[in-house]
Amino acid sequence: MKTKLIFTLILIFSLSININAQISSGKKSIKLNNAPALVINDIILVDENDDQIADAGESCFIKLNVQNTGKSDAKTVSIKTKIIGGITDALSFEKSVHVGNIAIGEKKEVKIPLNPGISLKDGLSSFQFVAQEANGYDSKAAGFDIKVQAKLVPLAVNWYYPVMPTTTVNEGTYLIKACVLSSKTVRSVSLYVNNQLISDSRAFKLIKTNTCDYYMEEEITLQKGKNTVKIVAKNSKTTVTSEIRTIDYTEVAFEHRLALVIGNSKYKTAALRNPENDAKAMANTLRELNFEVIEIINGDKNAMRKGIRDFYTELSVKRGVGLFYYAGHGIQVKGENFLVPINHDIQEEYEVPDRTIRVNEVLGAMENSGTRMNIVVLDACRNNPYARSMRGGSRGLAQIYAEGSGSIIAYATAPGSTAADGSGQNGLYTQELLKAIKTPGLEIGMVFRRVLTNVKKQSNGQQLPWTNSSIEGEFYFVK
Repeated sequence: MKTKLIFTLILIFSLSININAQISSGKKSIKLNNAPALVINDIILVDENDDQIADAGESCFIKLNVQNTGKSDAKTVSIKTKIIGGITDALSFEKSVHVGNIAIGEKKEVKIPLNPGISLKDGLSSFQFVAQEANGYDSKAAGFDIKVQAKLVPLAVNWYYPVMPTTTVNEGTYLIKACVLSSKTVRSVSLYVNNQLISDSRAFKLIKTNTCDYYMEEEITLQKGKNTVKIVAKNSKTTVTSEIRTIDYTEVAFEHRLALVIGNSKYKTAALRNPENDAKAMANTLRELNFEVIEIINGDKNAMRKGIRDFYTELSVKRGVGLFYYAGHGIQVKGENFLVPINHDIQEEYEVPDRTIRVNEVLGAMENSGTRMNIVVLDACRNNPYARSMRGGSRGLAQIYAEGSGSIIAYATAPGSTAADGSGQNGLYTQELLKAIKTPGLEIGMVFRRVLTNVKKQSNGQQLPWTNSSIEGEFYFVK
């Protein structure tokens, strides 16, 4: 009798574990099945000689396709390229190529410029490609080996910058970088801009390096429009002229940037340590990045509403890029998000809409202003201090979806979750966001991806920032 009872209990326990595992696995499967799935394929080398070999000094590029085989659109995709083995010296290439959004089932062709230097050696270079997506749905790494071949020449000039035959810039100066490779001692090197001698080897220093016989660089002043640049090198046996590079200097008015930054710390109930410091640091950093900033520290409802009104008015006139940053208490009631001013005196749930600022009010102002891009950052996912008096209140903030084709909404932690206020000068999320937006060359999707990675790591997985994006164009805080 006891044996049967024990056997029955073991059987019930095993079935329970199996059912729970299936349910858990099913939830995970459903989540993954609704995600984009990026695949890289059809990788080839396109070279001048059409022999699938990258010869030293040859113009060529890597061509590949990236396809979304998943169940939702892939947002702000870029192709990251690196060499993981073989010949690495004297090969320059675009390490990051922006692709944009990729719809379900869509395939996009990507070209990655590759510049084999004159000092290239014979061998094989192993490349690796990854399609990175703004919400973390990256492709598996794809590998591709390229045969590279040296070219023995008595004298040659190899461009480092500009890399491409034609380059467009919006600044009036440009730093030229080149390599002169010679089997004999170089007697002279001359730089010409628009067929006028700008400087020669008496004016700039030629430096020997491990990959270049004579390295040179020179900052040149550009005239408006197209500028031609060439280098003439001489040794004891011959004279060579480099390929001509064209630099198109176009003055472009800087896109208007306006930010509304609010930080509320000094609440009568449940005061916070970080938001005031976070908002001040964010405002100062954004000013350094050419944003005009409307800054509100410890704002009551009237001050916050006036700030939103001024924000909308100026955005409607100048448009460009709008950024809203809020740090402080934020609460979710019945699926709607509210930002809590200081001096609010909230006692009951029904008072919330009248004594706070609806997040939708800010979003509506930005969406109706005609901006090219809207960026919303909410570091407001702290515990609701009024939860006891709110039957409809929930943890953290409710999920908001970016509307239109030019918005990105970022939370300090995932919807429905909370983050600690922090014990340092700045909260963890804003601390990492400040670092990321000051990093040159990070496209906005990559900014928030880096923040996610660093916050997750430093919080040991306890805090997971969340982003929702409908951005189609590019934006860099600093290039």
